[in-house]
Amino acid sequence: MATEHDNKDLYDVILIYSGVGYAALCPGIPGAVSQGTDQQDALAMIADAMAMGQMYPLPGDDVEPRRTELRELGKAKLAELVAECERDGWKYEVHQVSPELIKTCSRYCKAS
Repeated sequence: MATEHDNKDLYDVILIYSGVGYAALCPGIPGAVSQGTDQQDALAMIADAMAMGQMYPLPGDDVEPRRTELRELGKAKLAELVAECERDGWKYEVHQVSPELIKTCSRYCKAS
C-alpha cells in the first residue's frame, strides 16, 4: 500500500539510462548515488542510498536548516544534470522519491 509523503520528505532524483541499466542520483543528499537494472530497481536502490545518507549526521548543530540548504543546492545540481543529458542526448527521467520508499517497497519486505 502506497503512503503519502509531505513534500519535505520528497527529493528530486534523476535516472539516467546507460544502455544496460540506470544510474540514479539524488543531488539533495550528499553521496546518494546508486544504480539498477531497470527503473523500479534503480528507484528502490536510490531510496536505500538516500536513507543511508540521512542516517549520518551533517556537520554542525542545525541539521534541518542544513538539509534545507542541501536540498536547494541539489535542485540547482539537478538542473545542471538535466541540461547535460539533453545536450548529450542521454535518456533520463526525473522522479520525486522519499527515503521512506525503501520501507514500503515489497521487493525488500518479507512476506507476512
